[in-house]
Amino acid sequence: MPSPQNVRKLVLTAAVTSITIAGSLYGASIKTDQEVSEAKRKRQEATFDEQMTALQNMRSNLTVRKGMMETQIRDLDARMQEKQQKGIGGESKNKPHEGR
Repeated sequence: MPSPQNVRKLVLTAAVTSITIAGSLYGASIKTDQEVSEAKRKRQEATFDEQMTALQNMRSNLTVRKGMMETQIRDLDARMQEKQQKGIGGESKNKPHEGR
């Protein structure tokens, strides 16, 4: 049986660790809230030209992402078509077709 002094040290250590973790999480949430508030304030105070520039940048980023997604979809369609053709024309009579 552990001595009462060792149990007390263990409880104290666990309490201090819990308080430290909780404080870190709370502090991080406060900082995040402040950053969000600051970004919102900057957006509201931005001039029309700054807002237009920001929107144009967002549009160009979205256009690039759209192009990447379309390329990925085309590649996926091509791979699926290739697999389907291999499954139909390249199937051996000795091998049972898996998954069907």
